[in-house]
Amino acid sequence: MTISFVTLHDREDLLMKSATFLNTEWPRSMGSREHSQRKSCRQTPPMSFLLLETETDEIIGHSRVTRLPNRETALWIESVMIKKDQRGRGLGKFLMLETEKWMIENGYDEGFLATEDQCRFYESIGYENCDPIVHSTTATCVFAAMDHFQKAAAANPSIPSTSSSSSTNSSTSVSSSAPIPPPPPPPKMVTRSTSPISKHIDVNITDHQYMRKRIKPFDQ
Repeated sequence: MTISFVTLHDREDLLMKSATFLNTEWPRSMGSREHSQRKSCRQTPPMSFLLLETETDEIIGHSRVTRLPNRETALWIESVMIKKDQRGRGLGKFLMLETEKWMIENGYDEGFLATEDQCRFYESIGYENCDPIVHSTTATCVFAAMDHFQKAAAANPSIPSTSSSSSTNSSTSVSSSAPIPPPPPPPKMVTRSTSPISKHIDVNITDHQYMRKRIKPFDQ
């Protein structure tokens, strides 16, 4: 079987099939899924990638990368999935390595993700546990809004600040007297019978372990 790795932007004709493909693992309304995929049908993050069986154009894999606030050379990797009857053949590793190769070729050198049940898989390809980070899953509106406000501020440098020294002092006083918030609850323990990448998984694993990898050029 011959496999090809392409962007959804280059195969926009497969957009609806990609939405159906993802819904087999993570069901949601087709309208919502189509909207998400259309926001990922781009040449720059947020964007989706597809693994295709070349002769038939059947989708057998998917991944998506999105930008991260305040991390110019890092991307968030999500929606990593291999077709159920193709799992256990090394295609998950191939999909991740091709995704990382695209990242390196386009100026990104670090990947972040979160997983419920695939820590061992991601460790096997170089990822390590890390603390949770702020990320945006295909929320192009967030970055569009950021760009809008940055451009508005640059175009109108004389606009005065809306906060005064008195209000600043007031907010500082309130902040200093506010009680310390309680610590977050312990991680939820979950059991899954299926995995979007592998056939066999461990049960009773921690929900959403964050992981990271410093990605190096493949010729090093």
